[in-house]
Amino acid sequence: MGAQLKSYRGYPAAPSTLALVGTSCQLVCGQRNKSLLQAWNINRHDTLQMRLIVPGKVNALAVSPRAPYYCVVAISEKIYVYKMSCGGVSGVGDRHYQSVTHLTFTPCGNYFASGGADGFVYVWSLAAFNDALHKTHPPHISPHYTLGQHSDKVTGITITSGGMKGTLVSCSLDHTARVYDLATGRQVYSLITPSPLTAVTTNTLGSQVLLGSSSGRINVVNLLPPPTPGDILVGDAGSSCHEKAVTHIAVTASGNRVVTGSDDGEVKVVDDVDLDIRENIRPLSQDYTSSPINASVTVHTKPRTSSALNITPQYTSMGGVGKHNTKGARNSNEDLLSQICQLQTANSQLYEFAIKHILKDDVND
Repeated sequence: MGAQLKSYRGYPAAPSTLALVGTSCQLVCGQRNKSLLQAWNINRHDTLQMRLIVPGKVNALAVSPRAPYYCVVAISEKIYVYKMSCGGVSGVGDRHYQSVTHLTFTPCGNYFASGGADGFVYVWSLAAFNDALHKTHPPHISPHYTLGQHSDKVTGITITSGGMKGTLVSCSLDHTARVYDLATGRQVYSLITPSPLTAVTTNTLGSQVLLGSSSGRINVVNLLPPPTPGDILVGDAGSSCHEKAVTHIAVTASGNRVVTGSDDGEVKVVDDVDLDIRENIRPLSQDYTSSPINASVTVHTKPRTSSALNITPQYTSMGGVGKHNTKGARNSNEDLLSQICQLQTANSQLYEFAIKHILKDDVND
């Protein structure tokens, strides 16, 4: 456990710029102190013999999760959108008035969010950039949403698996993390902590928010059952996982493990239930103070080979289904029919709940 599988040669990477392209086929990042992007094939140690020249030093970078792939690059306070198939610029967004610090895409890849040193959090639509590209006199590109403003630099943004129907969580050095409903663009919660926040993520369902602080602690905030909208005070009783600031957090697909990176140069695997450290992945350099984890900590899951459900009889599951007993096959069939009826009843109740509490709320909004 915790063994190093690959290492890659190249120029030092700029903080918050490492990203996967596609299904883990390639890696791309910005070069520190240079106006260049560099890339690797996932199975090769050396960089690709191609580099993308950008207008300045890269502050943040993100790649859309689905084809056609777009690379969003933040340079100072401007956001450049590149189409990776040809390297052309689709457009430039310049709403921030200080350096952009974080970029992240929605799971569908049609929208991305940006946060800056000015405290603002914006959501942008790729369609707006593409539409402006094909016009003779392109209009000024405006954000899809202006979600809000922190009173200090934005240090992290995460979007739940629901995408534009889900939630966005941003964290800042102003000791707060804000939870927004992307369906309406409104703020739902403001999580107030004793320490400045430096990283944020959610579990797969979006029911838990994990906050990393400058003190090296990780706090878990449960959003189910939903608390009353407004301010939520978060105590300082979280787990102390690192000696320095937590810079990146990622949750595994199973949801029971958390991977963290820190300025102390360590990557740790933490139990999500009680935040006990399971693995401590040592850095390459033994001088921890000179090798902080400044690139994204990513937990990637391989896509399923088929999207269709493969339903086969399982005669040893679901209680007494398929067990050979003295009552014979007739009783076994009766048990199956009884369980089918129970499932139909449960599905009907779920459908009625969705119509009443979810779809009705969407229509009212």
